[in-house]
Amino acid sequence: MKLSIIILFPLLLHAQWVEDTYRPQVQPRAMFGAKASYFRISLHNFEDIYTNKWGESFGAFAGIRAFGAHYVMVKYGNFQQNGKSGTHAPSGQDLKNARWNEHWYKIGLRIHPPIEQKWGSYYGFGIGFYDVQEVEPISIFRTVGEQNDSDQAMGTGFYLELGIDYLMMQKLATFFQVEISSGGSRGRSGFEALSVGGWLFSLGVIFWPF
Repeated sequence: MKLSIIILFPLLLHAQWVEDTYRPQVQPRAMFGAKASYFRISLHNFEDIYTNKWGESFGAFAGIRAFGAHYVMVKYGNFQQNGKSGTHAPSGQDLKNARWNEHWYKIGLRIHPPIEQKWGSYYGFGIGFYDVQEVEPISIFRTVGEQNDSDQAMGTGFYLELGIDYLMMQKLATFFQVEISSGGSRGRSGFEALSVGGWLFSLGVIFWPF
């Protein structure tokens, strides 16, 4: 009998540890967060006017649980870049006066199970609305051969996201996320080389208030 207890005791401890470690958490009803990111735009001729395809981005998001671990998300972000040295051939203007100012407004669905240990993961997808503003008459869209550019600045597209998060304390976590997006602007297609979307690498915090 004593021998059986000695043999089973480590197993009982392990079972108790597993139960405590993997105990399911309550699924939060809402989430809020902010992030700092590094973005690479996909627009193929972007560096004809602007200094770099890479740049900083800042954003925020909020989500409401629809059912299970599924959250309806709204997200905001931006990307700005200055003009490089040289002359804008179509207009004759100094490229240093150029300014790219892009805003993203996105809505989608995120599947984000509760963090049962310290680490968790999530993924999501949705549609985006892309608002691009430039300093006229310097425009990246006029360098592709069209003389009469569309006045339609807002375009649409889609995004996919994948992230991992680390629970720092109850209701608060840090995360790393990769997002790929595709979006159009000025009446153009949002696919491949004409996309004003791109790759977004983010670090941030998530807060579950209730």
